[in-house]
Amino acid sequence: MANGKIELKIAETDLDEDPDHDPEEDSPVAYLSLPDHPGENTSGCVKKMVRLSDLIDYEGADIYMDFDAAGRLIGIEVLT
Repeated sequence: MANGKIELKIAETDLDEDPDHDPEEDSPVAYLSLPDHPGENTSGCVKKMVRLSDLIDYEGADIYMDFDAAGRLIGIEVLT
């Protein structure tokens, strides 16, 4: 069941939690959950992931679009 919300979560590595953190490799991640997303702890809900740069000539942050089994866009991940 969809949660009906739009939620933005930004995750940054905590140096206290990850002493092997490499700022060159471990950059912040933002995830936008759309209203059809079933919820954060729902495993297997993403059936297809599409990278924006595979669709259009694009330079910038890596952007991935997550789709469910019905082909609905349920989330967008941005890697900086």
